[in-house]
Amino acid sequence: MVTTDAHGNQAVMRVYDHGHKVFNLIRNKPISAMTCGLGNFGSLSVSTIAKEIRRAITAGETGINPDAFTIQEVADYCHTHFEDLFNRLSDPVKAKSSFTFFVGGYSTNGSGSELCKFQLSAAGTTGVQLLAGEEDCTIEWDGQPDACSRLVLGISPATTGVLIDSGISVTDAVTLTQKLANTSLAQILEPAMPVQDAIDLARFLAETTVSFVRFMPGANTVGGDLDIGAVTKFEGFRWIKRKHYYPSSLNMEPTHVC
Repeated sequence: MVTTDAHGNQAVMRVYDHGHKVFNLIRNKPISAMTCGLGNFGSLSVSTIAKEIRRAITAGETGINPDAFTIQEVADYCHTHFEDLFNRLSDPVKAKSSFTFFVGGYSTNGSGSELCKFQLSAAGTTGVQLLAGEEDCTIEWDGQPDACSRLVLGISPATTGVLIDSGISVTDAVTLTQKLANTSLAQILEPAMPVQDAIDLARFLAETTVSFVRFMPGANTVGGDLDIGAVTKFEGFRWIKRKHYYPSSLNMEPTHVC
C-alpha cells in the first residue's frame, strides 16, 4: 500500500504478503492472467475484478464465446474494463499509480501460445501489445524487473538512462542497450523445454527476485508465498502452487479449477 505525504512524496505505508496476482480467466480453458503494480481499484482488489471478468465471460455478457475465444479478444476486453475502472480513480491516486496486466495462453483454434500485455498509468495506456506470438519463445517479467534483467539480460534496467545521461542520443542509447542485452543474454530457455523444467525456471526467477528485493534498500515489496500456474494446450490451466487463506479440510467442495 502506497501513501503520499504532505509534500507529494510517495512512500510505502504497508506491505501485504497474501495478494492474488495469477488468475484463470475462463475455467478449465488454457488461458491465464497475471498482474503487477496497482493492487486495487477503490475497494475492489484486482483479484475480485478478475473473477468478475471470468463470471461475465462465462455468462455470455461480454460477446466472448468461452468455447471459441482468442487471447487477443480476451485481452482487449480486460483492457477496456480495467481502463474504465482506472479512469474513475481520483486524480491524486491516478497520478501516482501504474497497473500492468498480462493475458496469455492458447486461443481456441490456435496452434501455439500467445502472450499479451497492457499498462495503465497517469501518462496513459499502452493499449494491448502482443509480446509473444504462436511461434515465439520468450521470458517476460514486470513489476520489480531488476533481478531478472541483470540475471537474464546481463544489464540493469537503468542502462539506457545512464547512457543518455552520459551524452549519448536517445536513439543510440536504445540501440546500444539492445545490443548489450542481445550479446549477454543468458540462454536458459528453449522452445522444446519440458513443462516441468519451464515451471522450475519460472519458480527460480520469481524466488530470485524475492531474495534480491529483500536485500535491497527500501520496503520489502516482493515476498510472501508464490502462486504458480501452468497453461498447456490440452491440459488447460493447472495450479502448480497456490496459497489459500482457508484449509481445504474445512471447505470440501466439488473439484474444479479456480
